[in-house]
Order: sequence, then C-alpha cells, then structure tokens
Amino acid sequence: MANSENEIQEITTLTLLQFYAEWCHPCKMVMPIVASIKGKQYDWLDIHQIDVDHHREIAGEYQIRSVPTFVVLKNNKEVWRSSGILSARALMEELSLLK
Repeated sequence: MANSENEIQEITTLTLLQFYAEWCHPCKMVMPIVASIKGKQYDWLDIHQIDVDHHREIAGEYQIRSVPTFVVLKNNKEVWRSSGILSARALMEELSLLK
C-alpha cells in the first residue's frame, strides 16, 4: 500500500508470537496466561501460538532455541524477545510499553 508524503499511516497493532512445545512443562505453565490475554481481545494485539514441533520452519526463521519463547513484532519487525516463564503482569507490562 503506497502512501503519499502527506499521509502518515500509523500501525498500532503488535503481534505476539508464543513458541511452545506440547512436551514442555514451562510452556504448559504459561499457556493459561497467554489464553487469558488472548481472551481479552485487545484491538492492538494479535497473538499466535506456534508449536515448534509442528512448525519447524517458522521456529527456524525466528531462531528459536528454547521454549517457551515470546517474540513481539511491530510493523513486521522484532521489537522484543524473552525466553522462559513470564508472569501475566510482566508480559502485559512489556506489551503495554511496546504498543
């Protein structure tokens, strides 16, 4: 989509990619946290949960070395990444700062 010089299009949507595996206990611990955030249907946040065993190509593209790993994209560029368990509060604080 082309914009003229006088038009500025601001994209305020973030994309959260949650990389996980079914066999991963820490992943199972954060699934309810992500499900709760997803259930609130924030208009500024898209959430995609990606099983690294079923989507190896995507996991490779993002160089996922451990699970759970969270990657946040803004304008299709990675702006934040964290591996390991995060509390709901910590995750929401990071997302809110990035939006």
